[in-house]
Amino acid sequence: MKFLIYVSQAVKPFAQKQLKELLDQSRARNAQDGITGLLVYRLNPDFDRGNFLQVLEGPDAVVGEVWRRIAGDRRHHTVVMIEEGKIESRMFADWAMGFKNIDAEDLRGFPGFVDLGSDAFWKEANAGELCQALELLRSFYDGA
Repeated sequence: MKFLIYVSQAVKPFAQKQLKELLDQSRARNAQDGITGLLVYRLNPDFDRGNFLQVLEGPDAVVGEVWRRIAGDRRHHTVVMIEEGKIESRMFADWAMGFKNIDAEDLRGFPGFVDLGSDAFWKEANAGELCQALELLRSFYDGA
């Protein structure tokens, strides 16, 4: 069995109705194809954009087919695979597609969460000489 994790940005923010339709379609197709996983959506109202994070798991060939379909979906762009690999057992065995629509307050509860938009983060990051990784991160954030 295989798993795959990716992130992407919606072409335009999804309304609640669109999220429900996406979830209903995904759950029906995933149940038919033997795919399980989790979909997370976050609307960033400051920048009027929505981002997805998704974990898929299932038979190797089917996950590959779903990935090709997702990567070509015109409702999002900047589709980046974070990780893929083999698994012995499913992490989301009971979820044809678990879903969470999160906001900034939800994120703040996660250990290690860093708000890249906060002055506190960049004040600390800029206190010393920026390493190449932070320079790259800063250029990515500034360009978003």
